[in-house]
Amino acid sequence: MDIKSILGINKIFKTAKLTGKRGVEKTGSVKKSDSVQISREAKRSAEVKKYINIVKNSSDVRADKVKMARQKLKNGDYSRPEIFEKAAERLTQKFSIGDKILDSLGEKD
Repeated sequence: MDIKSILGINKIFKTAKLTGKRGVEKTGSVKKSDSVQISREAKRSAEVKKYINIVKNSSDVRADKVKMARQKLKNGDYSRPEIFEKAAERLTQKFSIGDKILDSLGEKD
């Protein structure tokens, strides 16, 4: 019994009769690959998050200093380029990460 012929399904879906060939025909080789490009901004963001977690998990964090720094940040006291540079310099020295960051960003001289 041919299931396709029940109630005229083959007419509704306009199915063709099988020719005996089955499978997929090979039409040529396809050489495609997936790729991902991560922006510099995303790389920097990932690095910052990584080091924030290091600092958060560090046992020598002084809560009083953190509270004072947060208040100064909120007030805008640290919104100057020289402050950012000095803080970044100290963090890279503290965690010996400066060269690693520059290498990962391709910015090392």
